Amino acid sequence: MNFMTDITPLTQPITPIFYSFRCPYAIRARLAIATAGIMVELREIELRNKPEAMLAVSPKGTVPVLQFENGSVIDESLGIMLWALHQNDPERLLEAAWLEDAMHLIHKNDGEFKTALDRYKYADRTLEYSAGHYRQQGEVFLSKLESRLNQSQYFPAITRQLCVTHFPNV
Repeated sequence: MNFMTDITPLTQPITPIFYSFRCPYAIRARLAIATAGIMVELREIELRNKPEAMLAVSPKGTVPVLQFENGSVIDESLGIMLWALHQNDPERLLEAAWLEDAMHLIHKNDGEFKTALDRYKYADRTLEYSAGHYRQQGEVFLSKLESRLNQSQYFPAITRQLCVTHFPNV
């Protein structure tokens, strides 16, 4: 399935521009857009050669970036996911009783775990602690996820798709 061409578009005056790259955060935003059935103009970029048009709307230069006709921009994957699902949520992901718990886990993944993961991967650039130290920090989050998965095949009431979508680094 091609997520950007095999979806039924909502009624929109002009298709938003979606700057993307094959990284976990851009992929999860893309999955939410596809789940919502929203048509976007996909612009795959090369991180070493970022287009000026993207940098003009999002100077931080990271993907994903969603640019609208009115000039507004969402340049965080979670923001794009929530926007897309607020437009159309066929799986009722935002209505679920477990949404608060899921959001807590997402913030832990995107914050503490991602920081530890990056420092582990690039420990040679970080003089503060060893790679093993950062690995142990990341394992704290992974142990919590593993503990939950030992209680259920998925997280309570969270579908497999939502887990893959929301925890891109795991």
